[in-house]
Amino acid sequence: MQAVKRISALIVPALLLLATPASANDFPTLERVKYVQECMALKGGPTYVNMYGCSCVIDKIASEMSFEDYVHADAFVRLRNMRGERGGYFRSSKDSRSARKGLLAIREEAEQTCFVSQQVTAAAN
Repeated sequence: MQAVKRISALIVPALLLLATPASANDFPTLERVKYVQECMALKGGPTYVNMYGCSCVIDKIASEMSFEDYVHADAFVRLRNMRGERGGYFRSSKDSRSARKGLLAIREEAEQTCFVSQQVTAAAN
């Protein structure tokens, strides 16, 4: 009985430590699906290559930032073209610039690594 308690005392904390990174920065499935659908539409349609690349990009974004930070930065990216005074905050505030810059840098780096077939095609030409 003592051996079981000792083993449990070692295994349970180890499992908790291993489980924490898996749940950290976990984006809701709906948000991941929406991102992939929008990304595929921008990349030319629903092909396997686009689906793989777009899902890879959102996975890399999720590994780099929390969902809360992503929503914040994504709002600035989407609303930067809003006209008038209200749009000024989304275009030119310091918070807006830094949030957009961070998300766009992560997205650009992820797209370069995730869309391999486009890199291979470009290298062949």
